[in-house]
Amino acid sequence: MADSILDIRPMPIGAEIPNLRPGDERDPTIRSALYDAWLEHGILLFRNVETVEQHLSLSEAFGELEQHPFIAVRSKVHPMLMDVGGGDRRAAYVYDEKDILVNRIGWHRDTADTPAPCKGSMLRMIEVPSEAGETLLADTAKAYDDLPQAMKDRLDGLEYMATHKTDLKKRAGRPGTFWKTMRQATVEEDPEGGHVFDEDPKVIADILARYPPVVHPAMLTHPESGRKCIFLSPMYFDCFLGMPAAESEQLLRYLADHMTQPKYVYRHRWSVNDAILWDNRRFMHAGAGNKIGDRRRGLRTTLAAPTRIGRYFDEGAQAQALNPAN
Repeated sequence: MADSILDIRPMPIGAEIPNLRPGDERDPTIRSALYDAWLEHGILLFRNVETVEQHLSLSEAFGELEQHPFIAVRSKVHPMLMDVGGGDRRAAYVYDEKDILVNRIGWHRDTADTPAPCKGSMLRMIEVPSEAGETLLADTAKAYDDLPQAMKDRLDGLEYMATHKTDLKKRAGRPGTFWKTMRQATVEEDPEGGHVFDEDPKVIADILARYPPVVHPAMLTHPESGRKCIFLSPMYFDCFLGMPAAESEQLLRYLADHMTQPKYVYRHRWSVNDAILWDNRRFMHAGAGNKIGDRRRGLRTTLAAPTRIGRYFDEGAQAQALNPAN
């Protein structure tokens, strides 16, 4: 059994693997035990993952790695890593007219703007802010278990359309965000400025070409554990198919509020060289953000999805997505 091979320390949500030595994951028995623990707990926390090589090797114990589809975030350190918070700093934003933050993002699933959202991700933090900067993860399997039966029946067979969002300000106050208003900081508030990446017209045009609308099931039966999950990605959400707009928004808000109750959420305060692996099929996540001038940088691997979960809304868009105009 996994418990006799690994030191597994369950947390209220997820589990910590505290005593894994570099290279242990290459042992087939330990590798199998790690995978079983991941499927059971959904989140695994590792400490003192000190090198890129260790990060990659540990990630590969859980599946094949893929390059993140969004080219702009790929790391120069290694082609299978994406850079979280590194490079040129983006513009700071003012949330609810009080919090001036960078790196904040609402609830989402990784690569949910594609027909094959990734299997999982492992984020390792290499620069940690003095305060804040937490990552939040919500267990949508436990959230599904607690839904009324009538709501479970309603989700069965229901689909929604998702697209990559190029202007997060338009989502302020919508389900999946945890702020009511959002505006770019003024020069006085943020003297160093920052590149407004998502407002660059060339970037927006490329994103729209590469990421046409996709359709996903609102409820997913996990392909390995068999557990049912609320498979929403609120930051990418457009609408439930075949449902009036007002009803669609009302249902999304109900489900987003339900999934993000504290009893389903793990909030991780980072230390340097912490690495967290989460199951992207079961968990959605969000970034709390950190203060300007307070460095936060991580590297993240992406586990390739073995099969498609969704589909293109317009299957004719597939060729466009794979071969966008230059």
